[in-house]
Amino acid sequence: MTYEQIETFLTVVTCGSITAAANELFVTQSTVSSRIQGLEAELGAPLLIRAKGHRNVELTSYGQAFVPIASQWTSLWKHTQKLKTAEDTQVLTIASIDSVNNYTLVRLFNQHIHRYPNIKLRIHTHHSNEIHGLVQNRVADIGFVFSRVNYPNIISRPVYRELMYLICRKDGPYHEGIACTELSTENEVFLRWGQDYQQWHDRHWSPELYPAITVNTGSTLQRFLDAPERWAIAPMSIIHQLSHNSGLTYYRLQTPPPPRICYEIRNRYPTLGQQKAIDLFHQELEAYIDSNSDICTFEDWMLRDSDR
Repeated sequence: MTYEQIETFLTVVTCGSITAAANELFVTQSTVSSRIQGLEAELGAPLLIRAKGHRNVELTSYGQAFVPIASQWTSLWKHTQKLKTAEDTQVLTIASIDSVNNYTLVRLFNQHIHRYPNIKLRIHTHHSNEIHGLVQNRVADIGFVFSRVNYPNIISRPVYRELMYLICRKDGPYHEGIACTELSTENEVFLRWGQDYQQWHDRHWSPELYPAITVNTGSTLQRFLDAPERWAIAPMSIIHQLSHNSGLTYYRLQTPPPPRICYEIRNRYPTLGQQKAIDLFHQELEAYIDSNSDICTFEDWMLRDSDR
């Protein structure tokens, strides 16, 4: 019993005649008749009542009983075909912080799904401390964080760094090479970019002085840079996206924060079958970093620099 035979039988039932079924299937009437006869021979019972002078087909009692069985058979067959396709499909789960998922690696994610359509990406946004746990427990295959936490089964590798700049309105009172002493926290839109950044911030402004507004995502940052005196500090990947707002600009600081170093983290023992997909993504990541002017390829000296 073949799929073609079952499909032909159901088409005859739906169309009501062998002639109409042949037209629907784009085959000859003799092909339709041959398939039905072959199916009847295998089942050992007639499915159609053949009477001269009758253009429309009639089903035997066996044929009527066989219709729901044939429908289930074709449904199961289609499911088995989908399973064959699914064997070639992988799901790669990536957990990152907001700025990575919504700014830095957006173009990479799009490139990857076009280049490898059989690798489906699941992208989740979390805080850094949560991401380490997800990778440790193999809930996520790859994580991107800006801090290093020691977990027994996690491999952490620095992959790029970003310089930090002052971002503000073009009509604001700020300028290139501005000193931190010229910036008042009363006008700051603050986002904690990590422990190193917080330490740098505390050296230049008293922790007892509260910023005007504190936010926790880069996408929220621009919403409050709506007055000439407002300012914030952000990495270039976010500034590049925010600069689409023509009213904003950015400047270098006289004593800038330490660069943000992004770490790619993986489980030392990945889920069975995921290693190839993980390696392919890492290759795409390295090529993307090399071609992206907003971020710097990581080199060992950068890490030593940032630790000072």
